[in-house]
Amino acid sequence: MMLVTAELTGSQVSQVGIITVDRLNVRKGPGKDEPIIRVLTKRTEVLILAHHNGWLKIWYKGSTGYIRNREKYITLGKKNTEDNLSGIEQAQAEAKDIHRKIEIHKAELQKFKIEESTVISRLNKIERALNKSWRRVNALKKERESVEKEIGKTETSINKIKKKIRENERYTSERLVAHFKLSLTGRVQVLASAESMHELLIRKKALEHILNYDEKILNEHTENKTRLIELLERQKARKKDKIKVENDLKYQIRMMSVEKTKRSKLLGEIRSRKSLQLASIDSLKQAAIALDETILKLRPEPIPTSSKGLKKFTLYKGLLKIPVKGTIMSRFGSYKDSRLKVVNFRSGIEIKADMGEPIRTVCSGQVIYSSWFKGYGNMIIIDHGDNYYTVYAHAQEIFKRKGDMVEINEVIATVGDTASMRGSVLYFEIRHHGKPVDPLKWLQSG
Repeated sequence: MMLVTAELTGSQVSQVGIITVDRLNVRKGPGKDEPIIRVLTKRTEVLILAHHNGWLKIWYKGSTGYIRNREKYITLGKKNTEDNLSGIEQAQAEAKDIHRKIEIHKAELQKFKIEESTVISRLNKIERALNKSWRRVNALKKERESVEKEIGKTETSINKIKKKIRENERYTSERLVAHFKLSLTGRVQVLASAESMHELLIRKKALEHILNYDEKILNEHTENKTRLIELLERQKARKKDKIKVENDLKYQIRMMSVEKTKRSKLLGEIRSRKSLQLASIDSLKQAAIALDETILKLRPEPIPTSSKGLKKFTLYKGLLKIPVKGTIMSRFGSYKDSRLKVVNFRSGIEIKADMGEPIRTVCSGQVIYSSWFKGYGNMIIIDHGDNYYTVYAHAQEIFKRKGDMVEINEVIATVGDTASMRGSVLYFEIRHHGKPVDPLKWLQSG
């Protein structure tokens, strides 16, 4: 272990000491409980910096420490010769050089630490921007689909009206010919040719009915033409909307591609540098701590299952279905990274699955969190009552909002890679009173 360095002054150094025992422990501080940082041998010469309650603060080879102030351990004396002063000046110069190197090293470490923190922070920003682009692309695709459906319906309506207009035009044409012939013979002639009053009244009523129907057809024809013009205008506007949506969609897809490239490049940089990987692991630890605190805050007074009409979560131990179709790639508990030589703790399990694969609830409950969470991406937390919770993270699309009630085996999200270092994967936790428990003890075996 390195001794604490100090810068000497001439006034501090007025004595030297010579060790008189074969082995003398030098401690970090003035006390027997302080850790041993060096062992001095007999006839070693040290500089005395200060006296402290039965202890001596000494200087030796550029570092300080404490030894017991006993005559049987050390012989004290003064050195006032020029040679001694020269030695002190040399020690001072060495101490200053060591102090300068330590400060440079500290500055470099701080610089690397800031750089690592910046990289991890940048990755989170890219993850969020990528998720935002994906959501926008998905919304635009749905909007385009809606516009296309409306255009299709309008097109159908236009075709129907055009067909009706053609039929009315044929009818109108035939009626015009009939009217022309009627005009040649005259309405009076048609009525007068009746052989009886009864037949006359029947002819008169039939003629009025025909004329009324003709008028109705003409009015309908006029209305259809007006409606056709309106539909054509609407169709024109919706087609413009479709073009705009498609242009926006193309732009968002380009933006998403840019963010994906940035993300891929940054992940490659992190994987290639051990210091960044360690920083990433530390960031995940901090995210896990934040998740612990969030879960405790979300439900300060848990509601019992009986008040929600839910079955007790404990009844499902060993019977829960895996929340997504996939392969378990990492397990609950402590694990050691053989390459980085670090030990970490995983509060849940990771299930490798295809992108877009549906994520289902393992049990009925109420959604208490549904949003982005740093380090976990899109995440849903479900309260199952009696202080039991499940966590589903790294989702692509989430379908439930905070406050929604969900049934067992209900689809709540899709698998994604948001804030994931392992690609498309579902991170799954089970917690009791906020503390993580091993999910594999709750899931069905096999």
